[in-house]
Amino acid sequence: MTDPFEVLGVSRAATLREIKDSYRRLAKELHPDLNPGDEAAAERFKDVNAAYDVLTDPEKRGRYERDRRARGPMGSFYDAQGRPDRGPVAFDERFGPGDTPADLVGDIAGNRRGRGGTSMWVDGADLAEIVKLAFLDAALGTSVHLVLATHVELDVPIPPGVVDGDTITIRGLGFPGYGGGKPGDLNIVVEVVPHPVLRRDGIDVRMTLALADRALAEGARVMVPSIGGDQAIEIPAGARPGEEIRLEGMGFRDAATGRRGDQIVTLASADA
Repeated sequence: MTDPFEVLGVSRAATLREIKDSYRRLAKELHPDLNPGDEAAAERFKDVNAAYDVLTDPEKRGRYERDRRARGPMGSFYDAQGRPDRGPVAFDERFGPGDTPADLVGDIAGNRRGRGGTSMWVDGADLAEIVKLAFLDAALGTSVHLVLATHVELDVPIPPGVVDGDTITIRGLGFPGYGGGKPGDLNIVVEVVPHPVLRRDGIDVRMTLALADRALAEGARVMVPSIGGDQAIEIPAGARPGEEIRLEGMGFRDAATGRRGDQIVTLASADA
């Protein structure tokens, strides 16, 4: 497809509100129910929907901009069935009433019903929610309570070991379809808040422990945080900065093998 900004007739500095307004105007003008038998209008209607989908989805818009800079305008954004390849809605400003394709078609169809009705059906759009989790909650698993834009409330179990950027999909909990179309999905995107000390490395957990030179030279017993709670470790006498102490089985569990990773404590000098 051509530049989505050109398709919608908006500038690159257009606000989301301006993009939505332009989309609604063009989609109503080109909708197949209002242009029966007009193939050119039907093709433009598909282009308008695809352009709107790209410009209101942060991931697709970023991918488009990167591709545009590298190779020029992207190709089609349609799937194998010729329908727009939908993704999650914009995270920072979710669709409101009258903004989704299903809402728009419902509005048009409502006007058509007085002139004999319509057989138009549209699948519901996907719904996205960002869930911020503390590092330890992501490691151990938790449950989050969500109130969706569709006014549905639910508790979602988050499995242990999720990483930043993971998406949990619940089928059928997106926006409802129209005219018999299936509902969209709910995509829960996990955002893990970094821990002040611990960091994930695959299934292992790493941390740096700074000790006074005297403690390194004479040895010490110290408490360190772990995903299972505070743990006591022994620092051998004569330890040097850069040496590692491994706490076996104190890391994340490998989902495929069930094996637990380790926690690796790297020693450092607090006097350096």
